[in-house]
Amino acid sequence: SSYIYIQDIWQLSNDWELTAGVRSDHYSDFGSTTNPRFALVWANTYRLTTKLLYGEAFRAPSFAESNLANNPVALGNPDLRPEKISSYELAFDYRWDIDDALTINFFHYDWDDIILYKPDNGASTMTAQNAGRQTGYGFELELTRPLSKNLQLNANFAWQRSQDRLNKADAADSPERQLYVNAHWQRDNWHIDLRANWVMNRNRSINDKRPTVKDFLSVDFSARKIISEHLEVMRSVENLFDGEILEPSPNGDPTPLIKNDLPLGDRSVHAEIRILF
Repeated sequence: SSYIYIQDIWQLSNDWELTAGVRSDHYSDFGSTTNPRFALVWANTYRLTTKLLYGEAFRAPSFAESNLANNPVALGNPDLRPEKISSYELAFDYRWDIDDALTINFFHYDWDDIILYKPDNGASTMTAQNAGRQTGYGFELELTRPLSKNLQLNANFAWQRSQDRLNKADAADSPERQLYVNAHWQRDNWHIDLRANWVMNRNRSINDKRPTVKDFLSVDFSARKIISEHLEVMRSVENLFDGEILEPSPNGDPTPLIKNDLPLGDRSVHAEIRILF
């Protein structure tokens, strides 16, 4: 494989800037793909910035998807094309000062030529095909704000709606809502973080009749102390309240069925000593 990438920045005026680039990749198995990117930035005021972005990207077929043969279930397809995605974003960034900011980002994407395994006529096998299409839209909201001299809050919330166009159904696995909060406290040589990640509304694929994937709330804690210029110690706890955290598992099409989803770690405690030279 080989590629070439070109990018330039144009200062259109004091308040307007355009960044544009293009990347062309060549693979010996499926050929070439070219993907542009653009970002138009408007400094509305000293505190508010608006960004309009467009980009394209691709995923090359894996070796198995292109070449797997003599398999009793799933077969590769040497004629596969890469998956392609086009994304559009409109972002607003408002800053009261250097440590105090509110950003909101609206997005839309089109994901085409998704590689799926489709049943072969008159056979028990399935072959990889560029058969899927998915579209989605949503927004992300992020806040960074000092609550006191020693305490800072970072939080973001994301909402999306994605559609499986092939089956005319909600897209599977990715969360429709997610909330993340991080409180960081610093005083003298102490740094303490409390993080919470709440993942909600993950759908099954249309062919998967299992109950909906459970939402989860994961809380992590860490404390770090700077002993000297060359020595730091840290203690951390992941999944502090030992909650059940599951990620969606395959539904057996064509990969093996993992019935009860994929469990992530229980509560775990870590200690670290860092020596700086």
